[in-house]
This record gives sequence, structure tokens and C-alpha cells, in this order.
Amino acid sequence: MIEQVWESYTLEDIGYGINSGSIDPRELVEYFLTKIDQETEKDKIFTEVFREQAKKKAEEAYRRANANTRLSLYDGIPLVWKDNFDIKDKPTSAGLKILLEKVAKKDAVAYRVSADAGFICLGKTNMTELAFSGLGINPTFGTPTNPFDRQNIRVPGGSSSGSAIAVAKGLCCAGIGTDTGGSIRTPAAWNNLVGLKTTAGLISTEGIIPLSQTLDTVGFMTRCVEDAAILYHLIAQTDKVDLSGVECKGLNLIVCTNTVWDDIDPNISAVLYSAIEDIARRGAIIERRSIPEFEEALELMSKKGNIVNYEGSRNWSEFLEANPGSISPDILDRFHVGAKTKESDIQEVYQGLENLKKQYLKRTNDYTAILMPTVASIPPIISKLEQDNKKYASENLMSLRNTRLANLFGLCAISLPVGFTPSGLPVGLMLVGAPFSEVNLLHLASSIEKLFYGKFRHFGKSVEC
Repeated sequence: MIEQVWESYTLEDIGYGINSGSIDPRELVEYFLTKIDQETEKDKIFTEVFREQAKKKAEEAYRRANANTRLSLYDGIPLVWKDNFDIKDKPTSAGLKILLEKVAKKDAVAYRVSADAGFICLGKTNMTELAFSGLGINPTFGTPTNPFDRQNIRVPGGSSSGSAIAVAKGLCCAGIGTDTGGSIRTPAAWNNLVGLKTTAGLISTEGIIPLSQTLDTVGFMTRCVEDAAILYHLIAQTDKVDLSGVECKGLNLIVCTNTVWDDIDPNISAVLYSAIEDIARRGAIIERRSIPEFEEALELMSKKGNIVNYEGSRNWSEFLEANPGSISPDILDRFHVGAKTKESDIQEVYQGLENLKKQYLKRTNDYTAILMPTVASIPPIISKLEQDNKKYASENLMSLRNTRLANLFGLCAISLPVGFTPSGLPVGLMLVGAPFSEVNLLHLASSIEKLFYGKFRHFGKSVEC
């Protein structure tokens, strides 16, 4: 008998399999729980595995399937959730052990929507402390390591580190996380995954431990665009996205030429230039243009203050002062910087970004999306960051430099895997769309994904998704 590899199946395939009776949700959950048990880094990937709860939910899904009363096509499919989403009667750590003392009284809205559709939670996943870094390091719970370098211990990307590694290692069907400045897309790019950041305000953040109320968004990490589209449809409660028959031909795209390519690793740029040429050969109309608003936004925050630092400080400074030693010094320093930002300066930042957003949307109105590197650097080696605070700060800034532009302008964005460096590290191409244009962005992403069909791999194997 051929062993099933359920993580390589699409959510749609599994859903129809449960519908037809060819897939038993109890066996599906048991399969992933066994894989989690066998994973040597499971305690770094998960803050808690919901073993008994997941089995109980699988039994309920099995009974509904037999009675033809399934909650949705996806009833019985197991996911993992970043540990900043509240789940009733479970602690929400947000990457801090001290927060484990507090148990959630109700579900986060996004989690409740997924549960109402029948999705099963296998457990909560590790993350950067308070979601405040793009590197994914967590000295308290431990840092899950990037699986694409067998020689060096590299960062996973953050802050949704555990969800990304769980998906990358095939420990679940998909992962849910948050993205405030790149926390979905950075780990997706560094782990050969699709990472969709939705528009701020599209999906409720109620019940999510906040970092920045202005910029926090919900997002998904999956193995293919189709799965990202399904999670968008279910959790954003929109119409189902039809990805059939979508092509690149005739689409107007901009390759941003300024800022986002600065200091890029040459191996990453080589992969991306090749990918962009492939897209152009398939008939997409590509213009290479400078987008000055990006540069101006970064300069504005450099001079006047960072929204995440400022809002994060207002949310957490009092708590951190009352609990010394509860967070690592590198993260604490960022809160200290935010505490020094003047109210008048941050108001200038809010207004300035709003003005720049209007200019940006006017400049890009006739284009489907903007193309750029998701991350311009390869995941750094963890030990080098631990030995050098300045390197930690510079690498963290680089890991989020490109991704945070979409957050600052309230845009949606998706990272796609488009190849590997010569040493086998994944490379992500980011597509950035207008606010609430997720459907168009998913259409484009699906058409681009088809160009690289057969090139995607997962631990040396092609992934057909």
C-alpha cells in the first residue's frame, strides 16, 4: 500500500476526499499528530499541541461526513495557528512565557470563523516575542531553524516562524499568522511557501494580541496559491475565488526599480530577474519604474518615527516595565525607541503616509500589481546574530524593508516561491496589489505560479499543488 502524503494535497482535494469517504478526518489528524511527535524540533515549532482536542474534533467531523451534515467542504482539515490568536480556554503567549498565565475567555474572530467552517486546530505555533521582529528568533521558547540549509543554523523568518516551519516541514495542511510589517511574507519567502497578507481591516483582528492596531493584519502560509485563495475565501468570508483559466498575457505589471533592490544578495536577484523574464515571455506587459513614494515613506519614518515602534510601545511599555526580564533585550530596545517618539511627530507620519498612499495609488492605478523581491537577503545564521547586536538590528531591518511597504500603504500582497539560490535557499517574489484587490492578486499569483510548475520543491521533492 502506498503511504499517503497528506501535506502535498490541496485543501480542495482533501475536502472532496472527505466528502466522498475516501479520506477519514480521524486518520488525517492522526497522521499529522504522528509527524509532529516525530519532529525533533516540535517544542520549538509549537507552544502547544492540541492532541486530544484535535482528535475529538476529527471524530465530530467524521460523524458529520457520514451524516451528510458537513459544516463546509473543508470540515475536518487540520491547520495550525500562530500563538497570538486567542482560542477559548487556552493561553495566548504571543511568544512570551509570562503571558501563559492568562487563559483566553473566547476565540479570536478569525479562529471562530475557521472553526465554524470545520477546520481543526492541531496546535499553536511559536513566534517572535510580541510579533516584533522579522527574523523569528525566540530565546525563551527556542527558535525553529530554517530547514533549507543542512550546514548552517539559519533563522526561520518571523514573526510567524512556527506556522511557517510547520507548513514547510509538512506538519499540517496550512498555517495562519499575522503580518504587521512582513511577518507572513518574510518567513514564507525563506521557507519556499506562498504567503498572503490581506488588506488591513478585511479580516477582524479582534482576539489577536496586538502589536500595532493600525498595521496588524491576518494572513496565510500555504504550499500553493489555490490553498491561500481558499483560506482567504473562508476566513475573510468572501465569495470563492475562481482561479481557472487565468493567464499572464496582457496583464500590466510594474517592476519597482528603486529602494527594494538596494543591497540585494546577487544570488537572489539572479533568480528574480530570471523569473520576471519568464513572466514577460508569457505575455505580461512589464514596465520597470521607480516608485518614489516607497522611498519617501521610509525616509519619513526614519526622520519622524516608526508606527510599529510607537504603537507597540504604547501597548506594551507599562507591562514590560512591570515585568523586567520578560522579553529579550533586542526586542525591548525597539519598544524603548518607540517610547521616545513624540505624539506630534507620529501624527505627521500618519498624515504623510496617507498623502503618499494617495499618490502611490494614482501612480499605479492602471496596473494589476507591483513586483519586487520579498526579501533582499538570505536568512542569516543565528549564531552570528546572537554575537552582534548591531548585526541583529541591521538584518532585522533588511528582513522587513520591502514587505513593510505594503503595510504602510494599507495594501494587500503575496509572496511566491520562484526558485532557489545555488546553495538551495528559497527565493520569494512579492506581488503587491491595491487595497482590497486580493482576488485580482490571487489571479495573478496563480498565473505566475503555473510558470514555475515542477520547479517548486520541498526537501528535494517536487510539490504538485
